[in-house]
Amino acid sequence: MKKIYFCLFAAALLTGACANDEAQIRQCAQGYLDAMGNYRPTDARKFATKETGDITLDFYEKVMACTDSNVYRNNIPAEITIKDIRRTSDTTAEADFHKSTPSTQQDGTIELVKRDGEWLVDQVLNVPRLPSKDDKPRTFSDEEIKQMRDAKAGKTN
Repeated sequence: MKKIYFCLFAAALLTGACANDEAQIRQCAQGYLDAMGNYRPTDARKFATKETGDITLDFYEKVMACTDSNVYRNNIPAEITIKDIRRTSDTTAEADFHKSTPSTQQDGTIELVKRDGEWLVDQVLNVPRLPSKDDKPRTFSDEEIKQMRDAKAGKTN
């Protein structure tokens, strides 16, 4: 009888740990993507591994420092939706996301790793093109934005 109780207790702990991990993965992915999608790489650092911070976020901050902020204006605010989370091992996971801004729609995947009990973004598997100095700011009308969103959704007028 004790073995049955022990097995049930262990199963309950394991189920709770998996659910807790998924919530942590979702929270980490959401925090990182919200910060990056809204051009706040400094805020993304707390959700990233040191390597991601040293490479990706340092580079992103340098590019942003050299780019006219008007280039970003049409891409704010970004709405991020975490669509799916997959555990690829005990310490790795992937999260699929959708990013929606007034001028773009993007789907992507990020990898997360568990280090010292904490889930962190390790890698963005498909990085959108960053604006360049040569990009000219473009203001879209509400009608143009609606048409772009409708076209992306497969709607026709």
